[in-house]
Amino acid sequence: MAKIGEGDARWQVADLAESGRNVNNWHWVEKDALDWCKERLTELLVGADLAPGAPDGLAARCTALKACEGEAVVNNRKNKVIAAYELAVTLGWEGAAEAGGEAVTGEVRLPYVSEENHDEDPEMQVATSTEGPAAQKVRAAILAGGKKVVHDAIAVFVKELREGGPMRSGAVQPKAAPAKPVDAVAAAEVPAAAAAQQQQQKTAAEPKAAVAAGGGSGNSVELKGRFYAGAADLYECFTVPQRIMAYTQSPAEAAPQPGGKLSMFGGSVQGVYRELSPNQRIVMDWRFSNWEEGAWSRVELRFEEPDKGNTLVTMKQTGIPDADAFGNHDVVGVAEAGWRGQVFERIRRVFGFGC
Repeated sequence: MAKIGEGDARWQVADLAESGRNVNNWHWVEKDALDWCKERLTELLVGADLAPGAPDGLAARCTALKACEGEAVVNNRKNKVIAAYELAVTLGWEGAAEAGGEAVTGEVRLPYVSEENHDEDPEMQVATSTEGPAAQKVRAAILAGGKKVVHDAIAVFVKELREGGPMRSGAVQPKAAPAKPVDAVAAAEVPAAAAAQQQQQKTAAEPKAAVAAGGGSGNSVELKGRFYAGAADLYECFTVPQRIMAYTQSPAEAAPQPGGKLSMFGGSVQGVYRELSPNQRIVMDWRFSNWEEGAWSRVELRFEEPDKGNTLVTMKQTGIPDADAFGNHDVVGVAEAGWRGQVFERIRRVFGFGC
């Protein structure tokens, strides 16, 4: 028998949290990273020389992180870190065009620091709070030399955020529920099982809700997408709120049970789950919020994993109405573009499931 720490690494448990519930970060963990972003940007940029290489006497430095607005979330699943962020950053600066000259101030603005452009230098704007030739001279020096300083700092920040940000120093563990006494566990098993059976019987007895599909419209869309991920991972992308929020970068709700509601993109997409076969199939009623009241389509998602870690997702949407509530007749095109670009492609990009 191998000693602890020896033997095939594939069979070793690298870490066991105190709760014993999230070995090797197997379960989905999410952490809001916005506060970490503010602290790290302050450390990297405040006090930095924004006019390197400028003529003697001309100087400018970053004085403050004035704003860091937007969203930043870091997820960890199966020891894989996924960062989703979209930030608008504003820095304060002060300087002088010559030694002993009038102090001038302004702002450096980075309006879009996002996962979408993580491998590019973000747009940088330099504004002055004071007028006159001295302010413009300092502004020009910041654009000439300070841009690289800011971009280099942002590159370090983005790299660290994509590596886990606030999770980098260790795994974030969810709080474990207090353990029940042995007697309480035994006493709870029977009523819990009975309640589950009653709910199952109730669900089976309920008739499926009729779908008012745009007044009986025959419009439909069918897409197929292949992903380098297991069927279970793809199934969670449509049933786990944290996963949905990660790739949509917007509020989401999901109650994956027959009759449970789904909300994506802050309520712009609404759904009701009808049938669920874990990791295999989802059937739901589905609509845009701008459709006519009572207009629903039917969506069926199938997950096929012929080879481990290689999954084909088939989406078929039927009963799409001819027009929305405002008389726009591009409903089918909008639906298809949304599934293709806002769902399938974002899942590939954010989670690294691309083929």
